[in-house]
Amino acid sequence: MTEPVLSIIIVSFNTKALLAQCLASIRRYPPPVSFETIVADNASADGSPEMVEADFPDVRLIQTGANLGFGAANNRGAHVSKGAVLLFLNSDTELLPEAVGPLLDRLDAKASVGIVGPTEQDAAGVPYPTICPAPDLWYLLLTHTGLRHRWYRNAWINPYRQYWEQAFATNQPLVVDWVSGASLMVRRAVLDQVGGFDEGYFMYMEETDLCTRARKSGWLIEYVPKGRLVHYGGGSGDKVKGGLLTLSSVVSEIRYFHKHRSAGELMLLKGLLFAEFLLKWFVARPRDPRRWACREAVRVISGLRPVYVTKEDIEGGDSRSVPGEGRRRGGQK
Repeated sequence: MTEPVLSIIIVSFNTKALLAQCLASIRRYPPPVSFETIVADNASADGSPEMVEADFPDVRLIQTGANLGFGAANNRGAHVSKGAVLLFLNSDTELLPEAVGPLLDRLDAKASVGIVGPTEQDAAGVPYPTICPAPDLWYLLLTHTGLRHRWYRNAWINPYRQYWEQAFATNQPLVVDWVSGASLMVRRAVLDQVGGFDEGYFMYMEETDLCTRARKSGWLIEYVPKGRLVHYGGGSGDKVKGGLLTLSSVVSEIRYFHKHRSAGELMLLKGLLFAEFLLKWFVARPRDPRRWACREAVRVISGLRPVYVTKEDIEGGDSRSVPGEGRRRGGQK
C-alpha cells in the first residue's frame, strides 16, 4: 500500500457535533491527492471518540488520555502520520471545494515555501484576516490595551489588514510572518528540521512559534487566498473556562518572548503584564474565574510558579478553592 501524500490531523476536545461536521466535509470534498485523516482526542467526555469510531471508521483515532493542549495533541497525530505534507485543522473548521488543492499547488510551485494557510471565513461566509506580524512589544501593547481591535482597520495600527485585503483581492499568495493554526499546512521536511509544536504552549501562539522557527531556518510562510474553508470559531476553546484561557495566554506570551525576543523586551513585557493582571486581580468579582487566572498570571510573572500550564491548572483550574474567594468553576483550542 502506498503512503498517503497528505495527512490531515485534527485535535478534538468535547466538540462532537463540530468534529462530525469537519470530518463529513473532508468526506464531501476530499483532497486531490491520496490522504489519511487522524483525530487526536484530548480525553473528550462528550462521546467524540465513540462518534469517530462509529461514523468515520476510515479515520484513525488517537486517544491521548488527557487534555494535553493543542500543540501536544497535534504532535501525537503528526508522530503516527505518513504524509509528506501535513494539514493541521481545528475541529470547528469545515472544508469547502477549494480548501486544500490551492495549498498543495503552492507547495508544489515553490520549494522554499514551507508553511501555507488558506482564507478562513465565518459561518455567514464572510472572509477575515488570519495573518499577523510576528509578535513584538508594540504588537502586544496594542493588543492588551485594546487599541489594535478598536482601530483594526487603521493602516498604522494594523498594517497587516491592508496586506491581507490586497492579497485577497488579487488572489495572489502573500509572504507573511505566520498563519492561523486552525488551518495550517506544513511540509514534513519543515517539521523534521525545526521540530513539531512546542508543547510548552498549552493554547495560543503554538503556530506563531512554529512559523517563527521555520522562518529562522530559511523557510517562507505564505497566505494562499485561493484556498478557502469555514472556521466557526470557539470550538474546543469554548469548552475551557475563561480562567484557564487567560492564564495560558500569559504563559504563551512570556514563553514566546523568552525564546524569540530580546531580554529587554521580555522584561518590559513582564512589567506590562504584571501591571495589567495585578489590577485585574483586585477588581475582578470574587466568583469570576478569571480572578484565579489573574492571580496565577501575577505569580508566573513574578517567578513564583512555573512558566507553563500545569496538570493541576488543567484538571482543577478555576474549580480550586482560592482562600477568601469561594469556589471557582472552570475547566481548553
